[in-house]
Amino acid sequence: MRYAIVSDIHANLEALRAVLKDIKAQRVDKIICLGDIVGYYADPNSCTKLCRNSGFICIRGNHDDAAIELCDIDDFNPIAQTALLWTAKKLKQEHKDWLRELPEQLVIDEQFLAVHGAPWDPYAYIFSSGGALQAFSCMRSNYPSITLCFFGHTHQRALYTSEESAITEVAEGTRYTLSDRGLFLINPGSVGQSRDGRPGASYIIYNTKEQEIEFRHVPYNIELTQRKVAAAELPMMLAERLSLGY
Repeated sequence: MRYAIVSDIHANLEALRAVLKDIKAQRVDKIICLGDIVGYYADPNSCTKLCRNSGFICIRGNHDDAAIELCDIDDFNPIAQTALLWTAKKLKQEHKDWLRELPEQLVIDEQFLAVHGAPWDPYAYIFSSGGALQAFSCMRSNYPSITLCFFGHTHQRALYTSEESAITEVAEGTRYTLSDRGLFLINPGSVGQSRDGRPGASYIIYNTKEQEIEFRHVPYNIELTQRKVAAAELPMMLAERLSLGY
């Protein structure tokens, strides 16, 4: 089985289209989305519709929740709040209803766990080995048969592996073969707003037969997304950071 794992699309239609074109060339069996389909950028309806029509298996992220009033926006920074208020006004009711029905997390085909933030909290961030250790502990307690978890939320590619209490973070390379020992916690990075210091869109191909993870990076028309931000009168910092990959 070949899975494409995407996350944090954030209503960036140009990035999503580019990633879908790349995914099509990879001949995947299923596409899994780790949440935050909307928020930040100017195409929430088109991105939600494209995810639905393309048969994505999706969970909700914190921006999705805020846009449909499942959580308060007070914990978001002022720029994110401005974008969320705009998104809530623009997002069609049919797409809000669809987002509302999505789960917070899923076990996919008894193969792996899909979460937005962390296994214990969909809004928690995992930025370090300490967070990974907590995630592995949660997996052992609540998902004893699952050894692999994909997470998003940080917009940064990451791969952590653990045997017992020893945590290793893999920071280099684009391909990684999973061993048959220990647990694995992997972030594909962001489709819509990279924070890896590299402009463009990121996602993962997971090949279960080969037990191989491939991090993929896809360029897209950043300038068009930036022009849409300006036309929508969204905060220009959202446009500027796309050119920096942060």
